[in-house]
Amino acid sequence: MQINFKYVLFCSTSILLSLTALSQDANDILGTWMTQEGKGEIEIYRKQGTDFFYGKIVWLKDPKDENGKPIKDAKGTPVLNLVNLKDFVFDDGEWVDGTIYDPESGDTYYCTIEMENYDKLKVRGSIDPMGWIGKTKYWDRVK
Repeated sequence: MQINFKYVLFCSTSILLSLTALSQDANDILGTWMTQEGKGEIEIYRKQGTDFFYGKIVWLKDPKDENGKPIKDAKGTPVLNLVNLKDFVFDDGEWVDGTIYDPESGDTYYCTIEMENYDKLKVRGSIDPMGWIGKTKYWDRVK
């Protein structure tokens, strides 16, 4: 009997990836994350006494406007310390049922979050609850 090494490698990799997803804990998402564009950092935290996860903007590359005043969102609210991720729950390796607020446009979108690995998040914002029409961004953990 001849062993197909590509098949064995594929099966082994699949099993390892499955075990990694199963070992994921809801709190793995906690911490500070740099946005894909490098414009800001988001601190993700668990709302005290609940199973809900939130995120707030804790650092901005450019925190002040051309007049030296703190940057504000489209609605006139200061962006620094603004809660822009709300109501996420952990379900089967993903954080779901949450929303993400875009301070530049003032719009709120449906959102899901997955961990690509311990140091990278896949953040998907969409206009529909199924996530079909939207954008995916990748955030890196701040060490």
